[in-house]
Amino acid sequence: MTVRLAAYSGFCFGVRRAIDLAREAAQGAEKVYTYGALIHNPEYVRELEEEKIFAINEISKLHDSTVIIRSHGIRKQDYQQLLEQGNKLIDATCPYVKRTHEITEQANKEGYPVFIFGDKDHPEVLGIESYGDDKTRVFAHGEDLGEIAHTRLCIISQTTQKIAHFKEMVCKILPEVQELRTFNTICLATSQRQKASVDLAKASDFMVVIGGKTSANTKMLAELCSQYSPTVHIERAKELKIIDFEGKKRIGIAAGASTPSDHIIEVYNKILKINGEEEHASSISEIPLFKEES
Repeated sequence: MTVRLAAYSGFCFGVRRAIDLAREAAQGAEKVYTYGALIHNPEYVRELEEEKIFAINEISKLHDSTVIIRSHGIRKQDYQQLLEQGNKLIDATCPYVKRTHEITEQANKEGYPVFIFGDKDHPEVLGIESYGDDKTRVFAHGEDLGEIAHTRLCIISQTTQKIAHFKEMVCKILPEVQELRTFNTICLATSQRQKASVDLAKASDFMVVIGGKTSANTKMLAELCSQYSPTVHIERAKELKIIDFEGKKRIGIAAGASTPSDHIIEVYNKILKINGEEEHASSISEIPLFKEES
Protein backbone atom coordinates (compact mmCIF):
# COMPACT_ATOMS: atom_id res chain seq x y z
CA MET A 1 0.00 0.00 0.00
CA THR A 2 1.17 3.52 -0.78
CA VAL A 3 -0.24 6.44 1.20
CA ARG A 4 0.29 9.95 -0.17
CA LEU A 5 -0.80 13.45 0.85
CA ALA A 6 -2.10 16.03 -1.62
CA ALA A 7 0.10 19.11 -1.86
CA TYR A 8 -1.03 22.23 0.04
CA SER A 9 -3.09 20.19 2.52
CA GLY A 10 -3.68 21.62 5.99
CA PHE A 11 -3.77 25.13 7.38
CA CYS A 12 -3.91 27.90 4.80
CA PHE A 13 -2.32 31.30 5.34
CA GLY A 14 -5.56 32.92 6.55
CA VAL A 15 -6.28 30.24 9.16
CA ARG A 16 -2.69 30.12 10.38
CA ARG A 17 -2.70 33.93 10.73
CA ALA A 18 -5.97 33.88 12.71
CA ILE A 19 -4.65 31.24 15.11
CA ASP A 20 -1.37 33.10 15.59
CA LEU A 21 -3.23 36.35 16.36
CA ALA A 22 -5.51 34.57 18.84
CA ARG A 23 -2.61 32.89 20.62
CA GLU A 24 -0.71 36.17 20.80
CA ALA A 25 -3.75 37.87 22.34
CA ALA A 26 -4.14 35.05 24.88
CA GLN A 27 -0.59 35.43 26.20
CA GLY A 28 -0.83 36.89 29.69
CA ALA A 29 -4.61 37.28 29.47
CA GLU A 30 -7.11 35.53 31.71
CA LYS A 31 -9.07 34.53 28.61
CA VAL A 32 -9.94 35.83 25.16
CA TYR A 33 -12.93 35.14 22.95
CA THR A 34 -13.68 34.57 19.30
CA TYR A 35 -17.06 35.60 17.94
CA GLY A 36 -18.10 32.26 16.49
CA ALA A 37 -15.70 29.39 15.91
CA LEU A 38 -12.26 30.69 14.92
CA ILE A 39 -12.07 27.98 12.25
CA HIS A 40 -14.46 25.27 11.07
CA ASN A 41 -12.85 22.42 12.95
CA PRO A 42 -14.73 21.48 16.17
CA GLU A 43 -11.89 19.33 17.56
CA TYR A 44 -9.35 22.13 17.17
CA VAL A 45 -11.71 24.74 18.62
CA ARG A 46 -11.92 22.56 21.75
CA GLU A 47 -8.13 22.32 21.84
CA LEU A 48 -7.88 26.12 21.73
CA GLU A 49 -9.92 26.31 24.93
CA GLU A 50 -6.92 24.81 26.72
CA GLU A 51 -5.02 27.92 25.61
CA LYS A 52 -7.73 30.22 27.06
CA ILE A 53 -9.29 30.96 23.68
CA PHE A 54 -13.07 30.47 23.82
CA ALA A 55 -15.67 30.64 21.06
CA ILE A 56 -18.87 32.56 21.86
CA ASN A 57 -21.76 32.44 19.37
CA GLU A 58 -24.09 34.95 21.05
CA ILE A 59 -22.93 38.49 20.43
CA SER A 60 -24.95 39.81 23.39
CA LYS A 61 -22.61 37.93 25.75
CA LEU A 62 -19.49 39.73 24.56
CA HIS A 63 -18.87 42.87 26.64
CA ASP A 64 -15.63 44.61 27.65
CA SER A 65 -13.50 41.71 26.47
CA THR A 66 -10.79 40.95 23.95
CA VAL A 67 -12.56 39.48 20.91
CA ILE A 68 -10.87 37.94 17.87
CA ILE A 69 -12.72 38.27 14.57
CA ARG A 70 -12.45 34.88 12.87
CA SER A 71 -10.81 34.23 9.50
CA HIS A 72 -14.25 34.02 7.80
CA GLY A 73 -15.02 37.58 8.83
CA ILE A 74 -18.31 38.76 10.36
CA ARG A 75 -21.21 40.99 9.39
CA LYS A 76 -20.55 44.73 9.28
CA GLN A 77 -23.29 45.43 11.83
CA ASP A 78 -21.93 42.78 14.20
CA TYR A 79 -18.49 44.39 14.08
CA GLN A 80 -20.03 47.72 15.05
CA GLN A 81 -22.09 46.15 17.85
CA LEU A 82 -19.00 44.49 19.34
CA LEU A 83 -17.29 47.88 19.45
CA GLU A 84 -20.32 49.52 21.05
CA GLN A 85 -20.29 46.82 23.75
CA GLY A 86 -16.82 47.93 24.80
CA ASN A 87 -14.79 45.12 23.32
CA LYS A 88 -11.22 45.32 22.09
CA LEU A 89 -11.29 43.76 18.61
CA ILE A 90 -8.47 41.89 16.94
CA ASP A 91 -9.42 41.49 13.30
CA ALA A 92 -8.17 38.13 11.98
CA THR A 93 -10.37 38.22 8.87
CA CYS A 94 -8.49 36.53 6.02
CA PRO A 95 -7.15 39.16 3.58
CA TYR A 96 -8.84 37.30 0.72
CA VAL A 97 -12.18 37.62 2.53
CA LYS A 98 -11.50 41.25 3.44
CA ARG A 99 -11.05 41.97 -0.27
CA THR A 100 -14.60 40.73 -0.99
CA HIS A 101 -15.94 43.18 1.60
CA GLU A 102 -14.08 46.04 -0.07
CA ILE A 103 -15.19 45.06 -3.58
CA THR A 104 -18.84 44.76 -2.53
CA GLU A 105 -18.84 48.12 -0.76
CA GLN A 106 -17.09 49.92 -3.61
CA ALA A 107 -19.29 48.36 -6.31
CA ASN A 108 -22.39 49.57 -4.48
CA LYS A 109 -20.96 53.09 -4.26
CA GLU A 110 -20.46 53.02 -8.03
CA GLY A 111 -24.02 51.84 -8.65
CA TYR A 112 -23.38 48.18 -9.42
CA PRO A 113 -25.68 45.63 -7.76
CA VAL A 114 -23.54 42.75 -6.43
CA PHE A 115 -24.20 39.06 -6.99
CA ILE A 116 -22.30 36.75 -4.63
CA PHE A 117 -21.67 33.17 -5.74
CA GLY A 118 -21.64 30.93 -2.67
CA ASP A 119 -23.50 29.33 0.21
CA LYS A 120 -26.03 31.85 1.57
CA ASP A 121 -25.84 30.36 5.08
CA HIS A 122 -22.06 30.31 5.37
CA PRO A 123 -20.57 32.83 7.85
CA GLU A 124 -18.18 34.17 5.21
CA VAL A 125 -21.03 34.88 2.78
CA LEU A 126 -23.18 36.48 5.48
CA GLY A 127 -20.27 38.82 6.16
CA ILE A 128 -19.78 39.70 2.49
CA GLU A 129 -23.51 40.29 1.99
CA SER A 130 -23.60 42.78 4.87
CA TYR A 131 -21.35 45.14 2.91
CA GLY A 132 -23.91 45.29 0.12
CA ASP A 133 -27.38 46.83 -0.16
CA ASP A 134 -30.93 45.66 -0.86
CA LYS A 135 -29.92 44.71 -4.43
CA THR A 136 -27.16 42.38 -3.24
CA ARG A 137 -27.99 38.75 -3.97
CA VAL A 138 -26.47 35.38 -3.09
CA PHE A 139 -26.83 32.39 -5.39
CA ALA A 140 -25.46 28.85 -5.43
CA HIS A 141 -24.17 26.57 -8.17
CA GLY A 142 -26.99 25.37 -10.39
CA GLU A 143 -29.54 27.79 -8.95
CA ASP A 144 -32.08 29.25 -11.37
CA LEU A 145 -31.40 32.98 -11.47
CA GLY A 146 -34.74 33.82 -13.04
CA GLU A 147 -35.08 37.22 -14.66
CA ILE A 148 -32.24 39.62 -13.94
CA ALA A 149 -33.67 43.11 -13.60
CA HIS A 150 -30.38 44.97 -13.96
CA THR A 151 -28.46 46.22 -17.00
CA ARG A 152 -25.14 46.06 -15.19
CA LEU A 153 -23.82 43.90 -12.38
CA CYS A 154 -20.78 43.05 -10.31
CA ILE A 155 -20.20 39.38 -9.52
CA ILE A 156 -17.82 37.91 -6.92
CA SER A 157 -17.38 34.53 -5.26
CA GLN A 158 -17.10 33.04 -1.81
CA THR A 159 -13.35 32.40 -1.49
CA THR A 160 -13.66 28.60 -1.23
CA GLN A 161 -15.82 27.89 -4.28
CA LYS A 162 -14.75 25.84 -7.29
CA ILE A 163 -13.40 28.08 -10.07
CA ALA A 164 -15.12 26.03 -12.81
CA HIS A 165 -18.51 26.54 -11.14
CA PHE A 166 -17.88 30.27 -10.80
CA LYS A 167 -16.94 30.56 -14.49
CA GLU A 168 -20.09 28.67 -15.41
CA MET A 169 -22.27 31.16 -13.53
CA VAL A 170 -20.46 34.14 -15.03
CA CYS A 171 -21.16 32.75 -18.51
CA LYS A 172 -24.85 32.36 -17.66
CA ILE A 173 -25.20 35.94 -16.44
CA LEU A 174 -23.14 37.70 -19.12
CA PRO A 175 -25.73 37.46 -21.95
CA GLU A 176 -28.42 38.85 -19.61
CA VAL A 177 -26.74 42.20 -18.89
CA GLN A 178 -25.03 44.99 -20.80
CA GLU A 179 -22.13 45.31 -18.40
CA LEU A 180 -20.67 42.69 -16.04
CA ARG A 181 -17.79 43.40 -13.67
CA THR A 182 -16.26 40.10 -12.57
CA PHE A 183 -13.75 39.65 -9.75
CA ASN A 184 -12.09 36.30 -9.18
CA THR A 185 -12.19 36.27 -5.38
CA ILE A 186 -11.45 32.54 -5.01
CA CYS A 187 -8.24 32.42 -3.02
CA LEU A 188 -5.01 30.98 -4.43
CA ALA A 189 -4.73 28.41 -1.63
CA THR A 190 -8.19 27.05 -2.50
CA SER A 191 -7.35 26.71 -6.19
CA GLN A 192 -4.00 25.04 -5.47
CA ARG A 193 -5.50 22.66 -2.92
CA GLN A 194 -8.39 21.64 -5.18
CA LYS A 195 -6.15 20.92 -8.17
CA ALA A 196 -3.62 18.95 -6.12
CA SER A 197 -6.38 16.90 -4.47
CA VAL A 198 -8.05 16.10 -7.79
CA ASP A 199 -4.72 15.08 -9.33
CA LEU A 200 -4.09 12.72 -6.41
CA ALA A 201 -7.64 11.32 -6.55
CA LYS A 202 -7.13 10.45 -10.20
CA ALA A 203 -4.06 8.42 -9.23
CA SER A 204 -5.58 6.73 -6.17
CA ASP A 205 -7.86 3.78 -5.40
CA PHE A 206 -9.33 5.53 -2.36
CA MET A 207 -9.28 9.07 -0.93
CA VAL A 208 -9.49 10.16 2.71
CA VAL A 209 -10.39 13.85 3.09
CA ILE A 210 -9.72 15.28 6.57
CA GLY A 211 -11.42 18.32 8.05
CA GLY A 212 -14.43 19.69 9.91
CA LYS A 213 -17.79 18.42 8.67
CA THR A 214 -19.02 22.05 8.56
CA SER A 215 -15.97 23.30 6.64
CA ALA A 216 -17.03 24.54 3.19
CA ASN A 217 -13.61 24.08 1.60
CA THR A 218 -13.23 20.55 3.03
CA LYS A 219 -16.68 19.51 1.81
CA MET A 220 -15.75 20.86 -1.62
CA LEU A 221 -12.54 18.77 -1.60
CA ALA A 222 -14.52 15.65 -0.75
CA GLU A 223 -17.01 16.39 -3.53
CA LEU A 224 -14.27 16.95 -6.10
CA CYS A 225 -12.26 13.87 -5.10
CA SER A 226 -15.35 11.64 -5.17
CA GLN A 227 -15.69 12.34 -8.89
CA TYR A 228 -12.46 10.43 -9.55
CA SER A 229 -12.08 7.97 -6.66
CA PRO A 230 -14.14 6.48 -3.80
CA THR A 231 -13.86 9.10 -1.05
CA VAL A 232 -14.60 9.42 2.66
CA HIS A 233 -14.71 12.68 4.65
CA ILE A 234 -13.54 12.35 8.26
CA GLU A 235 -12.52 14.68 11.09
CA ARG A 236 -10.20 12.41 13.07
CA ALA A 237 -8.34 9.10 12.69
CA LYS A 238 -10.73 7.24 15.00
CA GLU A 239 -13.31 7.30 12.19
CA LEU A 240 -11.06 5.07 10.08
CA LYS A 241 -11.93 1.97 12.12
CA ILE A 242 -15.14 1.43 10.14
CA ILE A 243 -13.41 1.72 6.74
CA ASP A 244 -12.34 -1.40 4.85
CA PHE A 245 -8.96 -0.81 3.20
CA GLU A 246 -8.64 -4.36 1.84
CA GLY A 247 -7.65 -4.37 -1.82
CA LYS A 248 -6.91 -0.66 -1.82
CA LYS A 249 -3.28 -0.23 -2.83
CA ARG A 250 -3.07 3.50 -3.53
CA ILE A 251 -4.48 5.66 -0.74
CA GLY A 252 -4.65 9.42 -1.11
CA ILE A 253 -5.11 11.94 1.70
CA ALA A 254 -6.29 15.52 1.32
CA ALA A 255 -7.02 18.01 4.08
CA GLY A 256 -8.99 21.22 4.31
CA ALA A 257 -7.69 24.66 5.22
CA SER A 258 -8.83 24.24 8.85
CA THR A 259 -7.08 20.92 9.44
CA PRO A 260 -4.01 21.01 11.74
CA SER A 261 -0.89 19.04 10.85
CA ASP A 262 -1.15 16.71 13.83
CA HIS A 263 -4.59 15.54 12.68
CA ILE A 264 -3.15 14.74 9.25
CA ILE A 265 -0.16 12.88 10.73
CA GLU A 266 -2.52 10.94 12.99
CA VAL A 267 -4.60 9.76 10.02
CA TYR A 268 -1.54 8.86 7.94
CA ASN A 269 -0.04 6.77 10.75
CA LYS A 270 -3.39 5.10 11.48
CA ILE A 271 -3.73 3.96 7.86
CA LEU A 272 -0.22 2.53 7.95
CA LYS A 273 -1.00 0.73 11.20
CA ILE A 274 -4.22 -0.74 9.78
CA ASN A 275 -2.11 -2.06 6.91
CA GLY A 276 0.22 -3.73 9.42
CA GLU A 277 3.17 -1.43 8.75
CA GLU A 278 5.52 -0.35 11.54
CA GLU A 279 6.63 2.80 9.70
CA HIS A 280 5.19 6.09 10.92
CA ALA A 281 5.64 9.84 10.41
CA SER A 282 6.59 12.21 13.21
CA SER A 283 6.16 15.36 11.08
CA ILE A 284 3.97 16.26 8.13
CA SER A 285 7.03 16.82 5.92
CA GLU A 286 7.73 13.08 6.12
CA ILE A 287 4.48 12.19 4.36
CA PRO A 288 4.99 11.54 0.61
CA LEU A 289 4.02 14.40 -1.73
CA PHE A 290 3.63 16.93 1.11
CA LYS A 291 4.10 20.49 -0.10
CA GLU A 292 3.43 23.58 1.96
CA GLU A 293 1.27 26.42 0.66
CA SER A 294 3.37 28.83 -1.40
